[in-house]
Amino acid sequence: MEAIAGVLARHLETMRNKHAITLEHLRMGALKGQILDADGSTIYDLFDEFELSQATIAFDLANAGSDVKGHCYEVLAHIEENLKGEFMTGVHVLCSPEFFRALTGHKSVKEAYTNWQQGAILINDVRAGFTFAGLTFEEYRGQASSPDGTVRRFIAAGEAHAFPLGTVDTFATYFAPADFNETVGTLGQPLYAKQEPRKFDRGTDLHTQSNPLPMCHRPGVLVKLTV
Repeated sequence: MEAIAGVLARHLETMRNKHAITLEHLRMGALKGQILDADGSTIYDLFDEFELSQATIAFDLANAGSDVKGHCYEVLAHIEENLKGEFMTGVHVLCSPEFFRALTGHKSVKEAYTNWQQGAILINDVRAGFTFAGLTFEEYRGQASSPDGTVRRFIAAGEAHAFPLGTVDTFATYFAPADFNETVGTLGQPLYAKQEPRKFDRGTDLHTQSNPLPMCHRPGVLVKLTV
């Protein structure tokens, strides 16, 4: 028979994982400039809040003659111009599977990597990230289920999202304290967990709570890429 402590630990791990998915969902929203609630409603549209228009660059990957390298430089230039005194160490691009396949299958990208390390790009799984024209592209498949069972992808089909790496205060995650008596006036923690015995020791109720708000302080550096 499984010990009570083991059962509680297993349930806590499940609850912790759900909070981790929620945090991933919120952080992806911050990277895209729209922080969404679990039901898909908008919590904050950072472009509206900062009175900016989102930059969108069409890579036109269905066109064999598309200047993919030129589009990459366009992304770099836009981010550099909008750092506003910040610095970065590079630019990362999280891609939907559709965008990633179209990019890696494009004639100009294939040719560039055929000459790179004797065509290593053709035999290795590069979904974890490869650099082309100053941008590091990574295939991303993050998704979560809504309460009604609908699966919501964090990045829409045919899209990719670019953002700078190595910044100091462009991105941050804030945590509000839990609504417990003992947490009033304290700094928020990433996760709170409590347990309470039921009447007559007929079980234990578990409660976990996390109140994150990921934020991008410079949404002008966020660029949406389309196929």
